[in-house]
Amino acid sequence: MPPSLAGLIVAGLAAALGLAAANAGYRAGTGQSGSALALALDDRRGHVVVIAQADFAVTRAFSDVVAAQAMKSYALERGGILLRGTAGEHAGTPDDQQNLMDAMAAALGRMEPARILFDDSAVAVTTSEGRCLATLSAARLAFEGCGGGEAVRGPIRTAFQMVEPAHGLEQRPAPAAALYPVDAIALGDRVRILALGGPAPPDIGGPGIVVIPFSNDYAAPPDDSQVRSAIRSVLARVGRR
Repeated sequence: MPPSLAGLIVAGLAAALGLAAANAGYRAGTGQSGSALALALDDRRGHVVVIAQADFAVTRAFSDVVAAQAMKSYALERGGILLRGTAGEHAGTPDDQQNLMDAMAAALGRMEPARILFDDSAVAVTTSEGRCLATLSAARLAFEGCGGGEAVRGPIRTAFQMVEPAHGLEQRPAPAAALYPVDAIALGDRVRILALGGPAPPDIGGPGIVVIPFSNDYAAPPDDSQVRSAIRSVLARVGRR
């Protein structure tokens, strides 16, 4: 084969691979340490989120510490850090904290071109060649089970709000421990992920919204106007633009 033709073929393949990567629109990475799992996503516009899953109850104090460390280490925004735990009372230990940090570090260190698909109930993340990286649903984060769905495109947006629930006039002001975290992550214009502590209220959610319970706090959200207003606010802040 003439050298010039061989060069054209190599250049053509490189261009095709580059175009496929560009069309992917996102990068993704996964990491695991002990029982902790983490999925990192970025939209190639400088917006990065990390969704981590533990097998114990994530208290607000625990999530505050881990999030602060991740923000400092990886220049992440608080709204882009979702720490998902379980029901129950088994709180995390220092070893658990380290496992979460190690899983997040591994995910951020393995970023590759990726596609995001959404089928109205679960988010599937694959490589640009179609290999399954992770699935995210209300039930769990898993490194398997990618299904079909419509391709997601557009920037990642995040919003985070710490809410002080309303209290009666005769009650003293609520202590800091009563604050409740509300977190929202939008993937393009099709998916909004709403992270709430404790079991999610049954009437929260809707089309295009994946509600992730027991996130950033294992305590159930108080059913009052302040919390519901905060939920509407963070969803609006990451909504279509």
